[in-house]
Amino acid sequence: MTSMQKVVLITGMQAAGKSTIAPLLASRLGPPAATVDGDVYFNAVVAGAVGMTPDPSPEALRQLLLRYDASALVARHYLEAGFDFVCSDIILGEHVARWLDAFEGIAEPHLVVLTPSVDSIIERELARGSNSYRDWQGPGMTLADAVRSLQTGLSDIPHRGLWLDTTGQTAEQSVTEILTNNLKAARW
Repeated sequence: MTSMQKVVLITGMQAAGKSTIAPLLASRLGPPAATVDGDVYFNAVVAGAVGMTPDPSPEALRQLLLRYDASALVARHYLEAGFDFVCSDIILGEHVARWLDAFEGIAEPHLVVLTPSVDSIIERELARGSNSYRDWQGPGMTLADAVRSLQTGLSDIPHRGLWLDTTGQTAEQSVTEILTNNLKAARW
């Protein structure tokens, strides 16, 4: 008997390590296995792009759902071709269940929520020369304040799957922990 393909959603804050961990994890699944980073779809809107903010517009929400749906369609395509699939994106709240439940009966769903410390996120954000928290950093707010502001969205994710504090871990160490017992802790 062959086992069902695995689909893994890796979510968390910007600079949590999603884009680094996802391809490493995919390389240790399967074979075959594939991965996609949700930023591909965020960056796909080249005219009229509207980003998420603490108070998102209807258009920002529409584009966010298009992004989530696009990654789910690509995941389904690979899963139906016999691949395991790993998606990395910032998917929060009810959208996590919506994304993972889309694969019922098609693949074994897994959730990994990366939860490094605020200090770790700031260190990584500064090291990569990024400013991805700018829309969350209001007047007089520090980068730490902005990270904490966006981090509140993690509390809206159903507390299922593997919640992994990657503070002080290398990407390889994180992947090894995710794969413990064949992803058992990450099972949705």
